[in-house]
Amino acid sequence: MKASTPIFKILSAVMLAAVVIYFTVQAYRYFSDPINTTLVYASTEETVLEVNGYLIRDEETFHSDAGTLAHTLSEGERVGKGQTLAMAYSDSGALTRVERLEALKLRQEQLAFSLVSYLDPDAALKLDSSINADILSLRQSITGGEYSNAEEELSSLKGAILKRDYTSVTQDEIEESIGETEREISELERSLGGTAITAPEAGIYSAACDGYETVLTPEFLEDDLTSGKLESVKPLNNDNANVGKLIYGNTWYYAASITDAQAEELNGRSTVTLRFAKGLTMDLKMTVVSISRSENGHRVLLLSSDKYIAQTTLLRHQAATLVLRTYEGLRLPANALRVSDEGVSGVYCVLGVRAKFKPVKVVYQGDGYALVEAASATEDSSMLRQGDQVIVTTAELFDGKVIG
Repeated sequence: MKASTPIFKILSAVMLAAVVIYFTVQAYRYFSDPINTTLVYASTEETVLEVNGYLIRDEETFHSDAGTLAHTLSEGERVGKGQTLAMAYSDSGALTRVERLEALKLRQEQLAFSLVSYLDPDAALKLDSSINADILSLRQSITGGEYSNAEEELSSLKGAILKRDYTSVTQDEIEESIGETEREISELERSLGGTAITAPEAGIYSAACDGYETVLTPEFLEDDLTSGKLESVKPLNNDNANVGKLIYGNTWYYAASITDAQAEELNGRSTVTLRFAKGLTMDLKMTVVSISRSENGHRVLLLSSDKYIAQTTLLRHQAATLVLRTYEGLRLPANALRVSDEGVSGVYCVLGVRAKFKPVKVVYQGDGYALVEAASATEDSSMLRQGDQVIVTTAELFDGKVIG
């Protein structure tokens, strides 16, 4: 037993040394070139240009010298020829009666709904659904900065909520209240009188007048528009536009000063996607009307659209992004890309404890990353998919290599 003790000690020391050497080698390999992995995920990238410009429309402003004005239209509302834009009253106290009249008309709607709810048991449920929809729409408008829409939606929500106040009275009481309300409305309308300011042509109403209505016109765009001319535009006094304005037609323009280099990137394009920095959350497909001659290294890009004019009535001087190209693919680190011995581009993924080569096609190269499409070089090649673990290392890899 004593004779075996030195041998045992020697074997133990050898085994300990072997273990230490093994872990030392593994640690060196890890820290000198660790086998890191990252998950592949779907992503979108865009090639864009940042610009700043003006919205231009065919507009006419309206003025009244009356002591009191009562507006009858909402922002962005379409009006027909001869339709009333506002009521003008010489009596300074008329506004109080107008506000009372509007309150009575709202009450009339509420009572009418209550009467209908007796005939249609589902009316209250439909109203509750409408209230929920209005709340969601209001929240989206406030979050997106569309405050003009938010004002209309808030008014609609208030009216819908108030309708619920009349659902607990009897049918006879409702009919009696309707009669009283109608009589009071008729008396107020007779006492108010007033002069109607009407639309000379059909158009879209806006209460916001900024002084550019007679400066930034379609005719302004036709007279050798240059970047210097656009940047020197100043608004005029708009004190004579207290009624609001009408926007005629459906076509509107966006004119922005761009550099010669930006113009080169737009050369040959017939359309471009426009995204405003604020005021409108949707992307707009715009037609490229023209790019002006160069002046001091700048040109004027003129875009047009015949859609969404009612949603842009409050927009004038706007920063915007022009989306030239959109790329969609699977995002991964650029240093994960490899080229196989056959000259095929791809990445190595973790498959169990081994490395698996998956061919890819690069669609966009970013700063330290790439977007790729899965591509199959052979029939039995596995396709790269979202959620795959891609190996990121400078160490030598090959198909089937044990990595863990």
